Amino acid sequence: MRSMTGFGRGAGQSKSVRVVAEIKTVNHKFHDLAMKLPGSYQFLEPDLRDLVLASVARGKVDCFLKDLGPSAEKAITINEEVLGGYLKAARAAAKKFKLKGDISAEAILRFPDVLQVAETERPEPDMRKAARAAVQEALKALDKMRAAEGARLGKDMANRSHEVQKLILQVRDRHKALMGEKIKLMRDKISELLPEPLLDQVRLATEEGILLQRHDIAEELTRLGSHVEALLEALKEKGAIGRRLDFLLQEMNREANTIGSKSSDAQLAHQVVRLKETLEQVREQIQNLE
Repeated sequence: MRSMTGFGRGAGQSKSVRVVAEIKTVNHKFHDLAMKLPGSYQFLEPDLRDLVLASVARGKVDCFLKDLGPSAEKAITINEEVLGGYLKAARAAAKKFKLKGDISAEAILRFPDVLQVAETERPEPDMRKAARAAVQEALKALDKMRAAEGARLGKDMANRSHEVQKLILQVRDRHKALMGEKIKLMRDKISELLPEPLLDQVRLATEEGILLQRHDIAEELTRLGSHVEALLEALKEKGAIGRRLDFLLQEMNREANTIGSKSSDAQLAHQVVRLKETLEQVREQIQNLE
């Protein structure tokens, strides 16, 4: 279990190539990966993207690669063809217009396109090796941070889930007592209106059954408790469990809402509110899980 939030940094080197990779992840409903590489490293994007995707299953991911190696060597050459054209044109102009004086080498070299500057490209295998090493090291650091944060979140959610279990017991006990109070109240009112010999015991039992059925929340409490157990079991697993837990919380909230709609007692209603508040706190933590 890992958090979706984290940061990792790594370095890689191969001969004249030195790079640093930084990977930042934040919460996101889906998988969103952005690779930000120097221009000369663009050919490595598919390879580095696969590395990141194999390690990060969910969230918004930004991967940065910085080139720290020495500047590429520059080779300066003379474009003899262009230079020859300038000299030929200069001699022709001097002869035609009877110009005197010689053109200096410094002046000639300043003419456009006489000098050519070319950067010596570094070997692609060295660039690939250094970049992969940097990204892999950054992913290890990222995974360590996300695992530590995931463990903290898991502990917090487990504690809140146990609190939900306690609230379920409180709601069940209060509901049981409340149903007894409602049945007693109904019987007392009927006794006031009708003398004992005229009471229809069968009809009375039927009305009691209708009352219990209308306000019964036993099934909802059982399902809610089952979902909590499933959540606690899932928290023990490794890997990406965020989506599954999010689905469980949706089901748990649905049961809590049904219980709330059947609550006709202030004390019971307050317990259900606390239950919903705790479930919302668990849901907020789940949004941080991968």
